[in-house]
Amino acid sequence: MEKVFPEILEVIRDENKLKNAKKIPIPYFGLMAIELIDTVKELNSEISLYEIGYKFGKLMSPNSLEELVKLFRLMNFGELKIDLERRVIEHYSPPYNKKCSEPIHDFIAGILAGALKNIFSKNNVVKEIKCTSIGEEKCVYEILFFE
Repeated sequence: MEKVFPEILEVIRDENKLKNAKKIPIPYFGLMAIELIDTVKELNSEISLYEIGYKFGKLMSPNSLEELVKLFRLMNFGELKIDLERRVIEHYSPPYNKKCSEPIHDFIAGILAGALKNIFSKNNVVKEIKCTSIGEEKCVYEILFFE
């Protein structure tokens, strides 16, 4: 996929190009993304959202945790604080929120897992354990590395 969309990958890495890029207006893109996510969840396919996010996270191909944090900020996906010692990622102001009874950011968890795979070349699973959609002040994801 990287060969197909090199200009898109170039733009997401360059803050000035990102600001000047021709793109779908955010409100329309956001509405489309929320509808897609809601539809997949209604079909009880959270694993699909995670897998799609995982592929997207790998496609973003960050080379460091700092670059991952920057990419999230540039995409307006919120602020990340990553604590590898505790194997926890805190996520402030996620891009979509909806009052629910359980965590809803499977897609974001997948993005984080794919990005971490790219950075560390280690298999991992990222699981949301706290979520703003159930009233928490921030989302928290647990990281599990494995061979």
